[in-house]
Amino acid sequence: MPKGFGTNLTSGRQARVYLYFDKSDPQDYQIVSGVVKGFFGEMEKEMRRRRIEMQLEYMELYFPKWVIAEYNLTTEMIREYMLASAEPIVIEEKEVEGKTATPIQFYVTSFIGIQFLFATMLTIGTGTLEEIEKGTLRRIVASPATAWDFLMGKMLSTFLVIMISIVVGLAYAKFVFGETIVPSLLGWIIIFIASLFSMSLGLAIAMGTRSIRSTTAVVNFISMPLLFLAGIVVPESALPKWARPIANYFPLGRALKDFRLLEIYNRPASEIASDILWIGLATLTSLIIAVVLYNWAVKRLEI
Repeated sequence: MPKGFGTNLTSGRQARVYLYFDKSDPQDYQIVSGVVKGFFGEMEKEMRRRRIEMQLEYMELYFPKWVIAEYNLTTEMIREYMLASAEPIVIEEKEVEGKTATPIQFYVTSFIGIQFLFATMLTIGTGTLEEIEKGTLRRIVASPATAWDFLMGKMLSTFLVIMISIVVGLAYAKFVFGETIVPSLLGWIIIFIASLFSMSLGLAIAMGTRSIRSTTAVVNFISMPLLFLAGIVVPESALPKWARPIANYFPLGRALKDFRLLEIYNRPASEIASDILWIGLATLTSLIIAVVLYNWAVKRLEI
């Protein structure tokens, strides 16, 4: 507060305040800046109110009576109009019942996200290639069973393994930490769609590389950054601005975000319906690509 601050303030002149902030930590800057500026904002509001009260006292003594009678004014009306001119908008805070995710709930959903991002993709990709290297798929092609029966069985077994892992993880969280998440029917549908997208992506990678080592490397190369950038192990609010579209538009990141909205924050299903449609279309597209690549690999075995 520079010299003359109090004198200017009490004499009706404009007073100036200098605020010095260290912006090296943006979060701390926003918090501190909001508190300090909020304090001075409330102080200004109170000073305006008191000045108007003083003006009204003089008006009641010296305001011409004929003006009051001519315009049918009352002292309360004048007071109301003058107070409104000093404070046109009044903000009243109303408390509502909200829900905040606990750390355990966030970590449990992160565990689910890891399962259908990393584990599912890697299991279906390397598992299918192992069977090809062992000659299992070649023998199936020559038998009454079809390669599509093999693919369906492989995808179903992968899905069951992932579901069992998720259920065990949820039960473990409840047993150890006393807190867990019990997904609703729509929550399980989201998990299923996300797992199917991940399986399609893993199968496409495997059929494209035709090598277990290369598939593992590519899956790690894709999954590890996405664990952080898709909001799976790091909250979206902590992500840099350029990474937030990944959490919002990459199907697996969007699926986990909608799952959290549904199961942790109790948002209505109608709020995420359009997202589920988008994730479903992305899953269907990736599944078609994976099936085309798988069919190409099977035809090469038949030659």
